[in-house]
Amino acid sequence: MRKVAVQRRVSFGNPLLLFKLLLNADYVRLWSIGVSLNIVFWLETVALGIYVYELTQSAFAVGFIGFLRLVPLLLLGAFIGTIADRVNRRVMLATTNFTSAIIYLVLGVLVVTGRIELWHVSAGAFIGGVLWATDFPVRRAMIGDSLPPDRLPAAFGVDMASGNFARIFGPLVGGVFIQAIGMQGVYFLGAAMFTMASLIALSMLFTKTGRNETAAIDETGNGRTYDLRSGLRHVRTDAILLVTIIVTVVMNIFAFPYQLMIPVIGTDKLHVDPVLVGLLFSVEGVGATLGALVVAAMAQPRHFTRVFTYSSVGLLALLMAFALVPWYWLAIPLLFVSGFAMSGFATMQSVIVVISTSPAMRGRVLGVLTVAIGSGPIGALFVGFLGTQFGADKAVFIIAAIGLALTTATVLSSQRYLRSIPRSP
Repeated sequence: MRKVAVQRRVSFGNPLLLFKLLLNADYVRLWSIGVSLNIVFWLETVALGIYVYELTQSAFAVGFIGFLRLVPLLLLGAFIGTIADRVNRRVMLATTNFTSAIIYLVLGVLVVTGRIELWHVSAGAFIGGVLWATDFPVRRAMIGDSLPPDRLPAAFGVDMASGNFARIFGPLVGGVFIQAIGMQGVYFLGAAMFTMASLIALSMLFTKTGRNETAAIDETGNGRTYDLRSGLRHVRTDAILLVTIIVTVVMNIFAFPYQLMIPVIGTDKLHVDPVLVGLLFSVEGVGATLGALVVAAMAQPRHFTRVFTYSSVGLLALLMAFALVPWYWLAIPLLFVSGFAMSGFATMQSVIVVISTSPAMRGRVLGVLTVAIGSGPIGALFVGFLGTQFGADKAVFIIAAIGLALTTATVLSSQRYLRSIPRSP
């Protein structure tokens, strides 16, 4: 039985909230760290895809690298979320970024000295995935703790928009670096960005931890729990959270792995160079940035589940169309609109989960969300296998079609989901 709590409606829709966020120093720092991480993530996505494909000529190898980047979300997400509810999140965020900076510096040196091997690249991809797994339950929980509930939709909308904005330049820079400089440029820039993120985290005023919050009460109403089971129980007893998590799993298995095939489709089917492959990612980032800003400025609580659902369905349909496109310049507008739909899904995903969860439970429930997002490695291997058997374009079409069917079925199974209004405890 879900605990009874005083509910407070989150009012939203005032664009001035976007500017008021700048008055919160900790939020600005957390936002800056997110921008740094997103730049590295998207720069590396393009560079690794091109580098590994040129090295192996294997779509499966590209998919496997994507698997290594995402599997820490699945393996470690819930564990990290549990830790995030018990330790100083500021120190945890700074430590993971500094460790990543050292690893990327070593990888850059290996490239320069000519000693880099595929297993080094694979290890670096996995370590980058560990950092990404930390971002969801730690940094986003800190955003939820640093702001009042009525500012969270705007906060996550701006965070998502800036992350998507990083996708505009990250892929282009990745394409330019891999073509003009080499993989060492990617690793050295990553080391610099992680170092900066670590220093920003250490400069924060934030000291709150999950343990400082009100104890989480389990299903029986007795005792405090800090393990994964309490997060799972909370999700299972909340219909809004449950459907949101299930759709998140579907999207990460059957939608987002298409990004791993863009370098392959761009190279083999559309016959373009690495810079134009990067442009495919970037134009999607433009659409995602604009979409996130629109959602942040206009979405209201009664629309959250609808925006989440319609964006998910729309993205999957657009990916099916992208898989069939025969010309490069026709792929550009399709990916632009896809980015717009993607931002609606991703922004509402975080907003719904944070607003529907009490501060004492946020780390664990965001850990469950991280595991759901971490199901992506399954999709990475699946799309890599299909790409080897049928070609990258047909692989994208197949996974998107399956995802569309599953998403529709999940939402229809909960008749009230589209009419539900998330409320903050």
